Amino acid sequence: MKPSRPSTILVFLALLTGLGTLSARELPKSALQNYVPWKDETVHTFENLLVQNEGRVKPLYTVARFTLMQFLGKSTVSFETQDGEPHHLHYAAWFLDVLFRGEVAKDLPVFIVDDSEAVVQIGVSPKSKRDRYSYNELLPGRAKLAELSAQYAEKQSQYERSEKDPQYELDRVEGMILTLGRNISSFEYLLGQFGFARKGDILVNGNILPPELTELAKRLDTVEMIDKMPEMTLDQLVQTIRQQPGNTDEERMFSGALRLFFFHANSARGLNFFPPQDPEKEEWSSAGDLMLAGLESKELRPWVKEQLNGVQGLVKAQGEGEDTFLAALKSYSENQHKIAEARGEGTHSEMEIHLYRGKWFSNALVFFILAFVVMAFSWLTPGSKAGKRLLLAASALAFVGLCLNAYGITLRCLIRERPPITNLYDTVIFITATAVLLGLVLEYFTRLGVGTLIAVVLGVLGMFLSIKYEAKEATDTMGQLVAVLDTNFWLATHVTIINIGYAAGIVAALIGLIYLTGRFAALFHKKENPEFYRLLTRMNYGVICFCLFFSLVGTVLGGIWANYSWGRFWGWDPKENGALMICLWTLVILHGRMAGWIREIGIHVNSLILAIITTFSWWGVNNLGVGLHSYGFTEGVWGALYLSWMILGVFMAMGAALWLRDRNARSARLAAAA
Repeated sequence: MKPSRPSTILVFLALLTGLGTLSARELPKSALQNYVPWKDETVHTFENLLVQNEGRVKPLYTVARFTLMQFLGKSTVSFETQDGEPHHLHYAAWFLDVLFRGEVAKDLPVFIVDDSEAVVQIGVSPKSKRDRYSYNELLPGRAKLAELSAQYAEKQSQYERSEKDPQYELDRVEGMILTLGRNISSFEYLLGQFGFARKGDILVNGNILPPELTELAKRLDTVEMIDKMPEMTLDQLVQTIRQQPGNTDEERMFSGALRLFFFHANSARGLNFFPPQDPEKEEWSSAGDLMLAGLESKELRPWVKEQLNGVQGLVKAQGEGEDTFLAALKSYSENQHKIAEARGEGTHSEMEIHLYRGKWFSNALVFFILAFVVMAFSWLTPGSKAGKRLLLAASALAFVGLCLNAYGITLRCLIRERPPITNLYDTVIFITATAVLLGLVLEYFTRLGVGTLIAVVLGVLGMFLSIKYEAKEATDTMGQLVAVLDTNFWLATHVTIINIGYAAGIVAALIGLIYLTGRFAALFHKKENPEFYRLLTRMNYGVICFCLFFSLVGTVLGGIWANYSWGRFWGWDPKENGALMICLWTLVILHGRMAGWIREIGIHVNSLILAIITTFSWWGVNNLGVGLHSYGFTEGVWGALYLSWMILGVFMAMGAALWLRDRNARSARLAAAA
């Protein structure tokens, strides 16, 4: 959760000029001793609240999900109360605690630390090597964490400015400390979202305010202060805060009120709950934005107070019991949805919750794994009726997995009102669905079990990759499009078609792996089925033709789009070059086969090279940092690509050994015939 302007630098400036500094304190008695879970109805009402985040209006459910994944790496908080009772909080329930029961949220273990050395360096007693920590457990090291985070952020910035000079590269522990510092800062902003609505309840840290301001906070209503303050801009507010307060009680009171107001305004940044008053404006506001807008313009103050009073009403109702809170939450949600729907926003929020709550992609992975297990049992009785039934059952399970994947993709299309592919995450689930479909179609026509194996293996790998990618990125995968992609027509044509070509290239490579594995294994048990391998070759030849067609059409459409967007058909951009390489290499394979330069082994070995080119075009060129398509950078992707290419290299070496064996065998037969 990143705060908008004023920047964090201004926040620290204000703190240094009067709000005090963060310091360690004695940890309070745990708020989890008698943890009371929220009612399901309360959580469901809360998660339907709307917020504008990353360029679009979405349910708070989505923000809670990716925020917890950013902190914890998963979407459930697990802990035990002192009486030994286990609790497993869904991310929406956790987010509800953060906003309305901050003292409870500070005791929840939501910060994952992969190496205990990271917490040792900030002066916190470690648990096990890899463990989860609560905010309160890390609080004694908060000041040191802020210091090291700032130091490592500057070091990382130098690394990027110096074009990745190794002397500035963060080591593993430094990277963890920087990430932890950013997560703690984001968490503190979440805790402070509704601090303005609570008199004297400074949730971030009990020692962040000097005693005189703490007492002042107990007496002042921040929302009511807006009417009593003179009009001033943000810069004027900061300048006034930096000045020494006068000698009279009134002057000191005024100075303290300004600093308190500025503190609350900055703490309430990040969550844009409030649609703009002007229907022509697109950007929603946070409570902090409203407070500063009301300070700057007296004309806006009645509307600003009305919006902020709505939040105050929620905070007050929460203190009066959950039933009262639920009623207030329902009323607030209905009013917010009414305004948003009149603006044409948030209309698919229920569908978005259905998408994430349904776990369609995770469930698809389960069915693909079940299909693989059932298929493995079919290998115990090859050719028998039982084996054929098991193979059919595996195909059916893979088809169910495909349907779940396709349903999830369809929901994403309807929510965004876009074609299926808008970012790298979309390519993973779409290419997986296409590859599984290709495998099942191959199985329908061949009935060899190879198509089902392709569908199952690629289904498992693709769904697992999509889940890991989403958890690693920990950000909304339906975010705002980069400008060049903001066109449904070209997304539906060029992008979709080129990704079908990618899927075919991956399927061709897997057929090649099956062929080479079977042939190489035959060297040891001396049993081969030439007809089976010839059928695999014909199958791969057809898939490569399929890959060429879609890659060629997709590349041409991409050139037309480039001409439409950038005024040139071709610019030798890395992404364009990757697409061209796929087309050229499929042509090399097909012409080599037609000319007799390559035979069965050659087709399959070259299909592995096609996979290397395909994965480079799919993932690699986005990470080069150059060209007009470098908008899909993914940290750590090069290591995964190098590993996959090394594995394919091993299989290509196997293919070379098979080719030498076949050539020697042919030479021996010719010599014997002579």
